[in-house]
Amino acid sequence: MVDAILRSMIGDWGNWLLDQYIAHALWINGLVLGYAFLVVLARRNYQTILQFFLVHLHEKYASQLQGKNQKQVARFLARVSLPWKQALAHAPLPLLSPPNSIRLYPKTEAALKKLISPERLAEAVTVKNTH
Repeated sequence: MVDAILRSMIGDWGNWLLDQYIAHALWINGLVLGYAFLVVLARRNYQTILQFFLVHLHEKYASQLQGKNQKQVARFLARVSLPWKQALAHAPLPLLSPPNSIRLYPKTEAALKKLISPERLAEAVTVKNTH
């Protein structure tokens, strides 16, 4: 009954699409779950790199970052040279994905610089300093 009502509402093209999904559901769902698994692993890579930067900044610049707000820390980090290649070496997988994103990025220095801007890093540093 529900199937008949649903099929009457989705039209001819929708019926064809639904039939294709039902016929190939195992492969489609497998691909979706595989991609979701890659996103989870890529986010762990991102978090590993972010944690590396937080430790590095704490070890090297703790006195200069102490008591500064997020904007001041961002300006400071824009002037500082960060060890991008070392950070990439700490991540075991070749993919990155920032929080609240399902997009996968290759683990390259250019992608990392795009994903971890001084503002994003300053936000993480100031949150860590308040805890």
